[in-house]
Amino acid sequence: MQPFTIASGSQALLTRAIFQLSGPDAERYLNGQCTQDVSLASTTSAVYALVTNFKGKLDGDCYIRRHEDALLIDCPIDLRESLFMRLDRYIIADDAELTDLTDQYKVLHTIAETPPSNDAWTCLRFGQDGYDQLVTPDYPAPTNTTPDQLEKARISHKIPLWGAELDHDTLPPEAGLEQRAISYTKGCYTGQEVISRMRSAGKTNRHLVLLKLTDSSPAGTPLTCEGATPDKPAGSITSTCVINETQIALAYRKRKFQEHSTFTTDTATATVIS
Repeated sequence: MQPFTIASGSQALLTRAIFQLSGPDAERYLNGQCTQDVSLASTTSAVYALVTNFKGKLDGDCYIRRHEDALLIDCPIDLRESLFMRLDRYIIADDAELTDLTDQYKVLHTIAETPPSNDAWTCLRFGQDGYDQLVTPDYPAPTNTTPDQLEKARISHKIPLWGAELDHDTLPPEAGLEQRAISYTKGCYTGQEVISRMRSAGKTNRHLVLLKLTDSSPAGTPLTCEGATPDKPAGSITSTCVINETQIALAYRKRKFQEHSTFTTDTATATVIS
């Protein structure tokens, strides 16, 4: 199945929590707090990163870019308070300052292969080439894309979302985020030891899959098969959408059932397609 494609030129206005990290030690400090190599962030390109705790589980996910002499971080709005506190907590002897700019900006994302202006950062949010710009909160909402289209693109490109596939109990490899968000060469960060051990072991307790369903099944629906019941399922659906009259979904499949490619719900048969 081909991923859903958003038309070039389409725009989306995203409400995100936005933080600024400034000071001589900003890059060094943030590099020790997140999974990504912060040096890859530039004034024209944003990078995707994860913030983890000492157990390797997620404190949040975010995009990082450079702006003038500072680093800008945007994350899900639901994490505005908790992730700000987490990133601010260990700034003790570092010459760095974290500031909350959420009320001053929103993120305008444009699907395009070339930048819409000089003040844009490349940012891969929905599986297609795109650019971010910071705009004021009263910026008019674009009308050439819808939340439903964004969700179709996200799910069909197998991109996990905070509050659906990602939460504080998620380990990054479970969600398939190693290639997008983790540098295994940049040096130490909080949670690195656990994540590196998981890479060496080559296995996780569950992993994210893309399903095709014969009928609708909402998020939270358990997946069953031989050896799995609704009370002790083989996994569960996390996000769903319909593309060309076909129901697709993201789900977590438990490692015990990783050889299974077909499951059932109360109303449908679910087949792993990726």
